[in-house]
Amino acid sequence: MILDMLTTIERKSRNGHSKIRNTVFAIALGASMIGCGEPTPPPSVAVVVRARAENGSPVGAVEIFMGPRLVARTENDGRAQLDVRGAEGETFSLQVKCPEGFRSPATLLPVRSFGVGAAAPPEYNVVCRETRHTLVVAVRATDGPNLPIYYLGKEVARTDRSGGAHVSMDMEVHDRVELMLGTAGKEFEKVHPQNPAATFEMPDHDDIQVFEMKFTRDKPKVVRRAKPSGPVVF
Repeated sequence: MILDMLTTIERKSRNGHSKIRNTVFAIALGASMIGCGEPTPPPSVAVVVRARAENGSPVGAVEIFMGPRLVARTENDGRAQLDVRGAEGETFSLQVKCPEGFRSPATLLPVRSFGVGAAAPPEYNVVCRETRHTLVVAVRATDGPNLPIYYLGKEVARTDRSGGAHVSMDMEVHDRVELMLGTAGKEFEKVHPQNPAATFEMPDHDDIQVFEMKFTRDKPKVVRRAKPSGPVVF
């Protein structure tokens, strides 16, 4: 039809109808563009994100963002499924936000589109690290039996006969705690060093650290009696 119109216009244009010719060319160009249409967008494909704590237990309520948009949230089993739309092999970056009590990953999570027809959605694992851990300090006080152990001025434990004890504390990651072996009082006045202390820092996992101290005690003074003077009588 368009070819017939162009033929007619060409014939009329010879008779001076150039305006009509230009109009039909515009119509023909528009019709050809409509025929081409917009390219079909790639279909969406599913990917799965699994969130777990350091001990392997699933973490729910983990939010997953693509840019500023929240696209998924993990269930109680730590699993979330979301759809991405892109060409096969295209990479997307997801931001993972862990719930309160956990630290979110510091880097974005890259996921790829593997195209339609995959046997199962590809899975990506993320770790939400707990912000609180347990620190156990094992105290070994050689020659320091029955010594009080202080934290912030409060007695939290006491060494046994062998000088051993342990202190367990629940702390935030990178928090520091100072423990002191108390030697105040008359019964410990001859013990050295006096009131030794040590500082411990909470790593990003449960940990056991050692507070080791070797005490010395002043030896009792030996009083030597002077020998009697004068002649010795047999």
